[in-house]
Amino acid sequence: MNYAELSGKSILLLGKTRSLKYEEFETLLTLHNIVLCRQFEEGVQLIIEGRLMNPMEQDESARLYALHAAPIVEIDPLEEWLCRSLEPNRLLMSLKLSRDQERLVDFIQNPYITDELFFKLLKLYDWQGEGLFDNDSNRDVTAALIGRFYEDLARNHNVQYAMSGLAHLVERYGSAELISAIAELSPIARELKSPNDRSLNGVLDAIALHGDTPEKILRSLMPQRAGLLARRVPLSLEEELLKDEKLHTLLAQNEALSPQGSALLEENYGDLIAANIGLDEERFERLLSAYPEALASNPTLSETMQERLIHTQKEGVLRALALNPFLTPKWCSYLYDLGGYSVELASNPSLDSEILATLSHSSDPAILSALASNTATSIEVLYQLSLDRRFERRVKTNPAFGKHIQTHNIGWN
Repeated sequence: MNYAELSGKSILLLGKTRSLKYEEFETLLTLHNIVLCRQFEEGVQLIIEGRLMNPMEQDESARLYALHAAPIVEIDPLEEWLCRSLEPNRLLMSLKLSRDQERLVDFIQNPYITDELFFKLLKLYDWQGEGLFDNDSNRDVTAALIGRFYEDLARNHNVQYAMSGLAHLVERYGSAELISAIAELSPIARELKSPNDRSLNGVLDAIALHGDTPEKILRSLMPQRAGLLARRVPLSLEEELLKDEKLHTLLAQNEALSPQGSALLEENYGDLIAANIGLDEERFERLLSAYPEALASNPTLSETMQERLIHTQKEGVLRALALNPFLTPKWCSYLYDLGGYSVELASNPSLDSEILATLSHSSDPAILSALASNTATSIEVLYQLSLDRRFERRVKTNPAFGKHIQTHNIGWN
């Protein structure tokens, strides 16, 4: 419906407003030259059904419907239109001048304003020197922030009211803009400058590890979270982190370590470099004689590199290859036929589905336990394994099984 056509006309509201307070609702209508009536009168062009209509209003709605007095519509689309038509600069100036925090919170909680306006409003909020959940107003604003960007709240409705919910929001739905806005919240900005609130640890840890966190914020997390930054992909502040020898073990395991960084650490941490850092032929040749078993775990092995490691016929190397999720199907089948590596292969998601099905008939608990955690194991096999208490927990924590349960909306305790 084109609500702009209501300019110069009257409408009737039955019930209460939803996303806007009544006074705000009426003010916005007035800006569009729309008159809000409190009871039906001649000239009313539209009847709006709001929330919580009392019995008298319900009867009136039924009467007007029977009379075809005017079209009857729900309030939500009209409120959305009013909010979308707001002039952001005018609203921001009004809120700055009035310092009306209650009205500000109402707009922060409004689902119909744009994200751009939401972030600007968030900067105006006064946290009163308290924490994110320390008073009702702060709690409402924090809940509005989480609720706006957290998908599927119906399944996780309590996530809005827990600090872990904010950390989860960063982890799952973080973007450079969202993370920057969170880092600028007064309680968090204060913590970045002077750490003393342990309740924020999870949020700051999530920010430190997220791949889209701006470098400026990452710097503010030093040195308290240097260990997390050393594990972060993509890796930022590498030069600064390399200056701290206590971080070298972590950096040597970071797949995003630069060629310069890996060359610097290779002499003292060759085994970690061999297992984790991207390989080219030159590096592979250099590390092969000293660290063949570590190389067998590397996710960037080419098929030729895998073949050369297979030909070593060293027990530790073959076992590490059997566990490598990037082992090609050809060499998975080879190790299966060779025998003795079924437990390792049963946990390998690159294993052929037919071999996985064959292994599911095993009576070896170690093999079945590995299958229960393998994301490539068929749902049918996982269902069967879940009936065995020995493997039930592994099945329930298997991401592939969890995704299946969610997709099919199956209840699972």
